[in-house]
Amino acid sequence: MERFMKKIIVFLFISMISFVKGDEVSKIKMRELIKQIKTQSKEKILVPQNGTNIFFNGDKLDMEFIKNVDGVSQESLFYGVGGINEATPEDEKNYLLKNLIEIEKEGKVVFSVNYANDKKLRGKILKDTEKYNFVGEAVSSYSANSIFQPLQKNSLKNVTNLKEVKNFLYLLNPEKFKNVDDYYRVLKNTDFDLLIIEPSLNGKFLTKEQIKSLKIRKNGTRRLIIAYFSIGEAENYRGYWHNSWNKKLPEWIVKENENWEGNFIIKYWSPQWKEIIRNYQKKLDDIGVDGYYLDTIDTYEQF
Repeated sequence: MERFMKKIIVFLFISMISFVKGDEVSKIKMRELIKQIKTQSKEKILVPQNGTNIFFNGDKLDMEFIKNVDGVSQESLFYGVGGINEATPEDEKNYLLKNLIEIEKEGKVVFSVNYANDKKLRGKILKDTEKYNFVGEAVSSYSANSIFQPLQKNSLKNVTNLKEVKNFLYLLNPEKFKNVDDYYRVLKNTDFDLLIIEPSLNGKFLTKEQIKSLKIRKNGTRRLIIAYFSIGEAENYRGYWHNSWNKKLPEWIVKENENWEGNFIIKYWSPQWKEIIRNYQKKLDDIGVDGYYLDTIDTYEQF
């Protein structure tokens, strides 16, 4: 339910922050957290979602910081800010595109997550994403809780880096599945080039063996598995959450996000949160995912 609520209101959140640059000190602190993640697992793929201003100093791309990531992702670039199947307003789209085009020019893969379930829009979304050399999908609902038909055919070759990806699954809320094993079986039956997924269900993670199996498609070729990883907000359904926090929040947890039930704005630079991030990252490394899909990096704009 928490993930469902998160996706339902995402278009409202994007509308509110699209034109906010955020405090420079807060931006630097978020950059430091991302650098920490990269340093801990240098070989892992990093794909931050939204908040692309973090890669810029004014209007100029920070050429050193951009080296820490392999790609970026943007929700509702062409469709989804105002509702499912609704085109993103031109001014907001162009604002987002300005950053994304510069990032793509530096060899970073840009993923476009659009919210649309109208089959008539599929061709338009594909055309828009190909125009800018992005990789896009039409996700059928804000809950991101189901398998959908990719816009492009799956690669028949091994996919071992982001530049080889032609399509991707975006499944962040597996609440529909009976258990983690049922979740695994459904994922195994897909042939997407890239799986961007929540790696757990009801507190139980996909196993190392299951992740290893998911990396091989039915046709025998390799694909990539990238795990959802919220680094700018604490989520009260995660294993790191203490029951005592429900009564009294620790000093480094600021408040509950009024738009996202169960998600809490945090002082992401605090030693306590950085330790939580290290431990959660180690868990992801232990199960063998190829990389992390870094969400809520735009929390820095709240400070």
